[in-house]
Amino acid sequence: MKTLSWLFVLYLFLPSIAVAQSKKIPVGVSHEGDDSVGQGVAFALKEAIRGSQGFVLVETNAKTPKIVIVAESVEALVVPLKGRASAIAYSIIYYRTKGPGAGIFLGIKVQSCGPEIIESCAKQILPAVDQATDFLRRHDPDLWKTL
Repeated sequence: MKTLSWLFVLYLFLPSIAVAQSKKIPVGVSHEGDDSVGQGVAFALKEAIRGSQGFVLVETNAKTPKIVIVAESVEALVVPLKGRASAIAYSIIYYRTKGPGAGIFLGIKVQSCGPEIIESCAKQILPAVDQATDFLRRHDPDLWKTL
């Protein structure tokens, strides 16, 4: 009978444990740049977030706390690489709706990408976002709970 009681208690808590582990972090993507590679990477990054287990894509102007990836890209200036490579910088920011300031800087990543590796470049950003959100979870649990 005691074992049956424990199984019942475990059964009651399993759904809440599963929900707690399946929390998806809201992430928005903002891109500045006229280069086709940078625009392609920003689009692929949004698609990677949509397909992610841990993130959910939101609009950057959503009125809720979120992580925003601010991307800026520029086409290579060297003539042989023009149109074939771009430099892309990503700032990872926790945006909040209340409190002083607009957000908290969590990290930055810089990379160069070409048209043949756009999806790969986009997917390389997700681990940096994961590390930034984990840093927020460990160092400011109150802000983490707002996501």
